[in-house]
Amino acid sequence: MGQREAITIVELIGDLDLGTLKVAKETIQKELDQDKKFFLIDLAKVGYIDSSGLGFLIGSLKKVRERQGDLKIARLNAYMLGIFKLLNLHEVLEVYDDFDTALEAFAGSD
Repeated sequence: MGQREAITIVELIGDLDLGTLKVAKETIQKELDQDKKFFLIDLAKVGYIDSSGLGFLIGSLKKVRERQGDLKIARLNAYMLGIFKLLNLHEVLEVYDDFDTALEAFAGSD
């Protein structure tokens, strides 16, 4: 996890499923508790996501938006991008192919 100005960068590694979500949920909640509002979740090192992982992303977006913040997703692999498109999640969650473009998308957020 890192920080760039007001944006908290969360780099997830491995699978994003029911067995691994506890740490990811705790990480987001800890940052929210510290009044962080803008999150970039980097999925470049995530190979697999199941329905609980998708639920985590959508639930995190809801929590962040309740605090007038925003959450963006960067660097999905082809498998996960296919799932996002199949479920139309790319219309709910902002998804970016590369890390820098995702960071730039936060411009003007405060």
